[in-house]
Amino acid sequence: MGYSGFVIIARTGDTRLDELACVGDLFVAVTDNVRASGWRIGFLGPVGDTSPDDLATALALETAVPAIALSVFDSDCAFATAADPSGGAVEFYLNEEIVQALGEDRFEPLNGEAAAGLLAWAEKAGLVASPDRLMAALEESPGPFGEGILEFTEALGIAELRD
Repeated sequence: MGYSGFVIIARTGDTRLDELACVGDLFVAVTDNVRASGWRIGFLGPVGDTSPDDLATALALETAVPAIALSVFDSDCAFATAADPSGGAVEFYLNEEIVQALGEDRFEPLNGEAAAGLLAWAEKAGLVASPDRLMAALEESPGPFGEGILEFTEALGIAELRD
């Protein structure tokens, strides 16, 4: 079994992710991965009664900065939303091929159109994304240790924290 649960990506500065109201209300343990320029990646574990859309929107509104929420299934794929405080949102998958293979009745391909939306999201967030790396990252699985998610964030322009 791989990792199943939510992952959030938000710029919170010095504020830990579990200090945010929209995260604290979920009553989950957060593993906080600090990145450059105040960005953080949080691995929340399983979360009931919320969706990537709702969580990404809540994060973007609370932080006043674009944010992303991913619902990861067994480290193989993720259903995700990138939202911005103005109400814009882009839905996408990590590893769309696996999502389709799961036989979701309501499957609809998203990533062909989502890439342009994610590039616009990155620009709104003040990031410089790499289009080629982003397309490659969208095809990857999240991975059991989040390596696919880290590659995705780096493709968006969210860099590692340097000492």
